[in-house]
Amino acid sequence: MPRQARLTERAIAAAALAVLDAAGIEALTMRRLAAELGTSPMALYNHFPDKEAVLEAVTQLILAEIEAPPAGTSWQETARRIMRSARAVGLRHPHAAPLIARFPPRTPDSLAFVEAGFRSFRAAGFDPKTTAQAYRTLVAYSLGTAQIELGDYFAAHPAAGATPATLDHVTTDRLLPSVAEVGPELSNQDPGNEFEAGLDIVLTGLEALLPRR
Repeated sequence: MPRQARLTERAIAAAALAVLDAAGIEALTMRRLAAELGTSPMALYNHFPDKEAVLEAVTQLILAEIEAPPAGTSWQETARRIMRSARAVGLRHPHAAPLIARFPPRTPDSLAFVEAGFRSFRAAGFDPKTTAQAYRTLVAYSLGTAQIELGDYFAAHPAAGATPATLDHVTTDRLLPSVAEVGPELSNQDPGNEFEAGLDIVLTGLEALLPRR
């Protein structure tokens, strides 16, 4: 069978994900992707109109890796397992992880964890509006913490380091005593523990949305 006949959207997206994992988004071109698949760039355009469409398809593959807990799992445990899995997926694909903030899930496989989350929240007594509110809150927390962790945001935060005490620089201790005291702790946190602590706070807040029984 000719090699080109084996080309599918999934095969192309999987090859693109492999390139992203190895070299990053900027390294991905339609020409390189075609070479990885042993075909011509024009053959790829039969499946995807451009690189942006390929990246969207790659995102669907990544999102499909997020765990979808089974029915009967409590809403808190469902949320924890989904959120932990989403974090693990981002750490597993650090070059591709930023795509999750650009392209929402749309395929049945990538929406499986969303279905699991909605199902568990509805079973617990959340109505459709508060279920949507909870989902938006959890997505915001997940995307925000991923961006901070993968970008090592706090390691480069100016408050985490001391301002040089020179004649040309008034010392931080004098003008910004609270920054001098707290700043060094910004880069002295464990991302995993910090993620869990923040998730506890988020879930506690979401519990307040449940109707009083």
